[in-house]
Amino acid sequence: MTSNKTALVGTIILVVLCIILSQPALAAPVISVIPSQQTVWQGDNVTVNVTVGPMGSEVMGAQYDLYFDPLLLNATEQVSGSFLSQDGATTMVVTNEFNNTLGLVGYGETRMGIDYGVIDSGTLATITFKAMEAGTSSLSLSNVLLSDPLGGSISGILVNGGTVEIKGTHFNISGSVTYEDGTPVYNPNVTITNLNTGEVMRADANGSSNYYQLLTNFAHVGAGDELQFYVTDDIGNATQVNHEVSQAEMDVGGFVQNFTLYPPDLTPPLITNVSGVSTGKDSVVIAWETDEPSDSVVKYGTQPETYIETASNASYVMQHSFTIAGLRPNTTYYFVVNSTDPSSNAAQSPEYNVTTFAEIFISIGNASTLAGEIVTIPIVIRNIINVGIVDIRLEYNQSVVHVIAVDESDFDFMDASIDNASGVTRIGAYQIASAGLNEQVRVANVTLQAVGNGGEASVLGIRVLELKEAGPEENTIPVTVENGTFSITELTPPVATNPTANPACIPEDTDSDPRWGETSLLNVTVTDDCGVASVVINLSALGGSPEQSMTRIPGTDVWTVTIRAAEGSALCINESYILHNLTITATDIFGNANASTQIQVTAMRNGDVSENGEVSLYDAMYLAKHLLGKPEFEAMNEAIGEVSGNDAVTLYDAMYLSKHVLGESGFELLH
Repeated sequence: MTSNKTALVGTIILVVLCIILSQPALAAPVISVIPSQQTVWQGDNVTVNVTVGPMGSEVMGAQYDLYFDPLLLNATEQVSGSFLSQDGATTMVVTNEFNNTLGLVGYGETRMGIDYGVIDSGTLATITFKAMEAGTSSLSLSNVLLSDPLGGSISGILVNGGTVEIKGTHFNISGSVTYEDGTPVYNPNVTITNLNTGEVMRADANGSSNYYQLLTNFAHVGAGDELQFYVTDDIGNATQVNHEVSQAEMDVGGFVQNFTLYPPDLTPPLITNVSGVSTGKDSVVIAWETDEPSDSVVKYGTQPETYIETASNASYVMQHSFTIAGLRPNTTYYFVVNSTDPSSNAAQSPEYNVTTFAEIFISIGNASTLAGEIVTIPIVIRNIINVGIVDIRLEYNQSVVHVIAVDESDFDFMDASIDNASGVTRIGAYQIASAGLNEQVRVANVTLQAVGNGGEASVLGIRVLELKEAGPEENTIPVTVENGTFSITELTPPVATNPTANPACIPEDTDSDPRWGETSLLNVTVTDDCGVASVVINLSALGGSPEQSMTRIPGTDVWTVTIRAAEGSALCINESYILHNLTITATDIFGNANASTQIQVTAMRNGDVSENGEVSLYDAMYLAKHLLGKPEFEAMNEAIGEVSGNDAVTLYDAMYLSKHVLGESGFELLH
């Protein structure tokens, strides 16, 4: 029985072993550089893929460092592959860097937002190098890490690096350097800059030859590169030339470039035929010539040898011209011109001057007359030069004024078309055989009749249709229009009513500082059918202006002014003060004046509360009794009694007045 049990156990163990051995073994994951071996030419771009084969392991993230020989290769780019995102999952690049000093490329990437990895092979990243020098560089993977979905490291990774063999290339740039006359430039200095890469290279030369040579390779020069040559000798002569490398030159391994140096130009331009011509009231043209291409500068101002403005043009030309605008009319400008050639040789002219034209005006003056009357005024052009033809419209309000005649022109021919129904008169004039007219020219005399009512007015507007010179070029003349006004006058002066003074009695302002109670507000109502131009009042009796202007209160016909009475203006006869009659003169817009109205104002001595014409201790007593309410002292002009200047009447004023009368120090002035 025991032997049978033993045989059964052995059979079970054998079956289990067979089941285990029948399962496939998991191979180790592998990360490789593909292709593992490459042969390229110096200057070529080299591309390798870093691939991952999971071999059944779920890969969630991967990283590596790849070392290379920085003397032979130069890493230029590293881009992500599709290995970790092959199923559409989102990934994050943890690191992507390269260091061409250390010869190191680093990369790391992980899947995001999911909890499972990839099991199919793919490219983790693609690296691009430039082959710089001949030789063989290994591409060694290090610090390789593959992680599983739980964040653990996958062990047993097989790592396969690679190699790049770089075959040497040669590119030869050479040539000779001579002076303009063919003389060799020995030991020339030739610097070549690759403008595409910024690399600066210096060619070889020696003192016994005018040849130069630069031996380089495809790593430093490529088809389409722009090479800038800067060539000098030992005495400062130089030239600069750009050359684009062609594919044909790459195929043959170089090219020849010869150079010519030109001795320095030390001669400044010769400036001739300088002119300044006025082209209008605010512009001139300044021109000159040079014997070689050079730039243009004009310096100018309104005082001799003082040039505060500058105009310039950097273009190299031989015929120079500037139109300078924004100048003042009828003004002399002083100027010099300057030209500098490409070798920085400069020349400047002596001082010249040019005078702008005076501003040209066409104008009709102002006119006025009584209703039904006529008046004649001219239309003139001022500051004109060589005018040959003028065509204008005179526009006006036909309910106010009519044109009844147009005559007396300075031009050979003039005619007019009068259309008073439309309020337009067209006037045309021109020279027939005579030369153009200059300075002040009368277009025509225009006779106007007032057809409206007194006080009405109309603009006399000029619209210029044509104004041109008398020459064959048909040059239009710019002109400024000055319109006029036609007014219908009348002879009735303004009416002044309701003259008032508040208050009608004021004390003298003895300290020239009008305070409370020392001023009066004067008002008068002035009306006129055509408009009031001014209202003045004669204040000479009070020590003021004989023609003091009054001000109109907005929105009313009331004119007003605030006045004071100067010391000495109070007049008293037989203990009674005399009224001052202040004459008002109101003038309308046509100059008709009315001076028949007066405003009456009384000026009294400051402190004379008893109003007897004298300031005495009796006034101080009167003031005190008034303030204390004594019988028979009830009446008093408080503005006369306020002498201390505190804008209130108190017993202090009585004390102040008594001390003033007695001549005590500090009480000299009555305020």
